[in-house]
Amino acid sequence: MSDSCVATTIYGSVRGELKEGLYIWRGIPYAAAPEGSLRFKSPLPPPAREGVQEAIAFGPASTQVRTMKGRASVSENSEDSLTLNIWSPGADERKRPVFFYVHGGSFVEGAGSDKEYEGTNIARAGDVVVVTINYRLGVFGFMDFSFLAAGFEPNPGVRDILAALKWVNENIGAFGGDADNITICGQSAGATCVCILAMLEGAQSYMKRAIMMSGVPVLLHTKEKAESIAREFLEFVNIGSAEALMQAPAETLVSAQREFSQVCGLGTATFAPCVDGEFIKGFPVREALDGKTNKIPMLVGVTRDEMSIVLYKSLAKHVDVSEIRRVGGEAESSETARRIMSVYEPFGRRAPAVLMSDIIFHMPCVWFAEAYSKSSDIWMYRFDYETFGMRLSGLHSFHSSDVPFLFGNFKAGLARYMLLLSPVKKGIREVYHEVQNDFLTFIKTGTLPWEKCGGENTPAKCYARPPFTEEIVSTEVKRAYDGSELKRKSLSGEDIV
Repeated sequence: MSDSCVATTIYGSVRGELKEGLYIWRGIPYAAAPEGSLRFKSPLPPPAREGVQEAIAFGPASTQVRTMKGRASVSENSEDSLTLNIWSPGADERKRPVFFYVHGGSFVEGAGSDKEYEGTNIARAGDVVVVTINYRLGVFGFMDFSFLAAGFEPNPGVRDILAALKWVNENIGAFGGDADNITICGQSAGATCVCILAMLEGAQSYMKRAIMMSGVPVLLHTKEKAESIAREFLEFVNIGSAEALMQAPAETLVSAQREFSQVCGLGTATFAPCVDGEFIKGFPVREALDGKTNKIPMLVGVTRDEMSIVLYKSLAKHVDVSEIRRVGGEAESSETARRIMSVYEPFGRRAPAVLMSDIIFHMPCVWFAEAYSKSSDIWMYRFDYETFGMRLSGLHSFHSSDVPFLFGNFKAGLARYMLLLSPVKKGIREVYHEVQNDFLTFIKTGTLPWEKCGGENTPAKCYARPPFTEEIVSTEVKRAYDGSELKRKSLSGEDIV
């Protein structure tokens, strides 16, 4: 790599730009366009190209409909969206750690080009190479039509992420990165995918460490459930054959997703990875309990008030977890339900939000950490910090509120709302640097300066002012779920919805 910003990959040369001392490439294809016969299949390598290709503009986002408040609208959607973006601090021969980030969005929206994931700040602060990616979403990435014909494969979205990771492993040296020092990190749906990939057979050679930010390691479907959902969807959109599905306009399929999620009753849980038995062989918690990990050091974190959004009807409609709540309630015996509910009574009107935060995020992450710690190193964190605006709104440290404190992009996405009445002052900057420095320490060393998890001991660094360490959930809450159907299903490897 030279000052011309041209990097040579095994698929050809790409020209980026040098901006304020940082090298940036955007929209580099990491796979062939998943169109035509490849629409629902595993990604293939990108075609080799002659000459130097321009890589100064982001590629189109994967086909989607934006619903999440705070996210910018997408100017261009396309099925031909399998691209990645790179921020690198230097053009010298020194190889830097690589931070590979997978965006969230309930498996149906988001893009590596979203401004909240702009990699400049963290690349500069840590002298690391930052990579963000697009991957197939919704119907195209997280619905299993493999029962239709041989031209369909389960889990295209997860396969895309693995293909991007493989591309980075093969080519990042040309961009100043160290192929032997890659940390894969995901948030929300992206974190669930990271959890799967970190334990995937054969994937360990592409990564050295993994970070889950507010992932749900139990939000996968069994093969049978995934097929049932897909059959319902085809009936909903009046598609009766493999040929008709292959030829259906992308806009027709994607525009039906939200209404179908409501009609089928699964809400946000409609689209998810599938335990297909071959590519994804088991549920992560069960696999960890059985010692089937790649022994990759992991950092797992949550926000304290993940589901505070459920207290506000205008916001809750964007994240429909009513089916998870209903199934969870009906599955438990009356005695277990009373025991669980009793620990939330002191929270008053906030009890439903605290309960759902524990059911969907906190407890599954605790059970995963306990299981994973039997064979591998794992640390936990909890993001407790709230600005004045976050506290005033009643959302507190809600889902995704830790993302700006990692990337430092406080004028993008949800950060704009978080900082209402709260300019970026000393306190916010202190927490930002604390979070980012810990992540960078883990990216570079694979270890952290607080106690790691072991057995039923799940301490977490809690980001507040000042930061402190305590059990990520109280012993009382942990005990309340002993003997519950939620815990049994999570540990045995079953669909929870």
